[in-house]
Amino acid sequence: MSQSYQLRIFKEGKLLGNFDSHTTNSLNSINELIGYLQNNIELTFELYQVIEDSRLLLQKDGALQLLGTTQQYIPCSIEVLLNNVD
Repeated sequence: MSQSYQLRIFKEGKLLGNFDSHTTNSLNSINELIGYLQNNIELTFELYQVIEDSRLLLQKDGALQLLGTTQQYIPCSIEVLLNNVD
């Protein structure tokens, strides 16, 4: 079963962007990304785990349509990456 995570990347306290991973190897992907970026001492990271994934559906003419999704995140210790190294 896959777990979904989001890595938030900051430079000097300002958000640069988010990396969302929704695969069976999410933590490995995030760990690999941090490996590429960790040499830049100006960058800091925050890790979040998806605890709820909501979908807005519409049923029309016997078919379901996906109108949108939202995820609810909780902070997750970056130490979880160290415990997941293969």
